[in-house]
Amino acid sequence: MEVDLSVLCLLLLLLVSHGVGLKDMCQEARCKKHGPVIRFPFRIKGKQPDYCGYPGFDLSCTDRKETLLKLPTSVKLYIKNIDYASELITATDPENCLPRQLLNFNLSTSPFKFAAQLQRDLDFFNCTSRQRDSYLWTSCLGVPGYDIYAFMSGSIVTYFDLTSCSKMYNLSSVPDDLNSWDNTLHLNWSRPACGLCGALGKFCRLKNNTDMIETECYDKPKSNEGIACLTLSALVYLKTIQIECLFWNCWIICLVKKIRFKYS
Repeated sequence: MEVDLSVLCLLLLLLVSHGVGLKDMCQEARCKKHGPVIRFPFRIKGKQPDYCGYPGFDLSCTDRKETLLKLPTSVKLYIKNIDYASELITATDPENCLPRQLLNFNLSTSPFKFAAQLQRDLDFFNCTSRQRDSYLWTSCLGVPGYDIYAFMSGSIVTYFDLTSCSKMYNLSSVPDDLNSWDNTLHLNWSRPACGLCGALGKFCRLKNNTDMIETECYDKPKSNEGIACLTLSALVYLKTIQIECLFWNCWIICLVKKIRFKYS
């Protein structure tokens, strides 16, 4: 019984692709084409196994293909960049108002810390008069007719009229970059320690057969696209040979029939 070479090659292609998928479930991923590269210690929750990431580093992809980080205090951030060598992430607020999330920012149970070295204790005031020369003017917090201002706690405000203001609350250790107009916040992490791996151009992963959660560096895996492409090329090549063989078989059969008819 003859075996169809194209069928064999197709089965081979499927097996290779399936094997690649099983082996590299922890391969680099993105939520969108130009989104941040996601690899250990991060993982895409629901799409990659737990062992692909480190506890507390779960990310998800939104319907708009934004890379989303949910902190334990219900704070949600869009991740715009991940620097694995510096162990630094650049994040923005989905609603374009980072100061609004300040009240819920408690990183004590999170693996992340504010990256800004300069942090301030701030007092927030709700004012009916608009004076833009204040130390910090958080326009996105205001409502029609009211504006929210912030000053360093304990400072003597002599250039600002507080008669039309009422104190709302005070917050401690507010990172200085949270006051930026570009809605950008920087967070870093120290554990797992994968910065050296990134600096060496290597990847980081959990060690096997260890009781403690330890990591190790390893060489960047080769792309599996080449294997799939090679298999597909072999399929096309063998299919072409099969078509050529079929053509010549038909030609020979026709020739034999003509010869038999001529001498019959």
